[in-house]
Amino acid sequence: MTTSPIDIHDFSEIRPYNDHELKAAIVRLLEEPVFYQIMKWVYPSLGKSVIRKMMMEIETVEQFQEQVSAPAFNVVMQLTTSGLSFSNIEELRKDQAYLYLSNHRDIILDSALLNVSLMERGFDSTEIAIGDNLLQTPVIQDVVRANKNFIVNRNINSKEVYYYSLRLSNYIRKTIQEKGTSIWIAQREGRSKDGDDRTASGLLKMFTMSTTESMEDALLSLNIVPMCVSYEYDPCDTMKAHELVVKKLRGTYEKKPGEDFKSMMKGLTGHKGRVHIAVGKSMNEEIEHMRTIQHKNNKVDFLAASIDAEMHRIYKLWPTNYIAYDILNGTKEYKDFYNNIQRITFSNYIRGCVLSLGISRRQDGIAKDGYSKAVREILLEMYANPVLNKKKLSTENNRFLAQTEGIENHA
Repeated sequence: MTTSPIDIHDFSEIRPYNDHELKAAIVRLLEEPVFYQIMKWVYPSLGKSVIRKMMMEIETVEQFQEQVSAPAFNVVMQLTTSGLSFSNIEELRKDQAYLYLSNHRDIILDSALLNVSLMERGFDSTEIAIGDNLLQTPVIQDVVRANKNFIVNRNINSKEVYYYSLRLSNYIRKTIQEKGTSIWIAQREGRSKDGDDRTASGLLKMFTMSTTESMEDALLSLNIVPMCVSYEYDPCDTMKAHELVVKKLRGTYEKKPGEDFKSMMKGLTGHKGRVHIAVGKSMNEEIEHMRTIQHKNNKVDFLAASIDAEMHRIYKLWPTNYIAYDILNGTKEYKDFYNNIQRITFSNYIRGCVLSLGISRRQDGIAKDGYSKAVREILLEMYANPVLNKKKLSTENNRFLAQTEGIENHA
């Protein structure tokens, strides 16, 4: 096996800043003009000198979140949404650290909204997993690490991926078990671009790498809780749809320089309609059931399917989801969940999205023939897939349980 390129117990390169490291990061941020633009957006009445004074008085990460991060995301919510709602947050215990395994639609907001919601209810904020592909400037690096983000390394040499995964696994376990701090991490690498939320089995295996305990005990000690965020309108839907169409037509899609940052800003500033955060039930019962399954891969597949089922169960569906499903399938199956005005409004919205992508189509040299139809279908699928997943929920779950029982009996 390849010699480890990293110390798997040294987290200094990936962990968030400690309180004593924060001051140096703030000093660096105050040298960046773009930071004042961000702060001016949050505190429009404050001048540059007042912002400098306020920032230099911040001594802890907790203060940074309370005075900078939380107000910033509250402004985002006020300006770009029609309201934020919740379900099941009251079931969480303040003395318990959780591993929040979440669906992922927006680079920044998914986890930020959870943190603001928890802080407003007297909970400690979570640490947040973020890919290093997004940390393209020193300003972004300082802001995210000052805001309790830890770094997940991407694009690693295949011979070294084991060690980076082991370090990440060690860090997650140490944070939850020793620091008593909760963690938010997406259910798979990258955002769901087609609205079909599925958990990567490799991620679940990674969680177990950091201990010699049984797979079940390793997972039980992390207190895994699925959560879902759903947006009435996805502000990045056109960007996602274009990427999916290009992949469909050409087989691959190559991101342009700065595209992740553009997507990040679009997600923050674009209109989202209503937003809902749902916290699911603990996966401990399902993890205990894994003890009756013989093979490791079958255990992981069962848990991934169980997490998916819980996410699909708690996912908040909006009229846009039901309308997209009915348009896509040429039915009126869900007509009781929306009115005619909402259907006309959403149909016009989709039409506008398709027209707006004409520029992207030309820039990428894609022929007009078939493009509009393909991108319209992908946009509708993006909004319709959560309905389809909830509709198929009981059938899929029963089928998978039956398969699992068959595996047990065969073994």
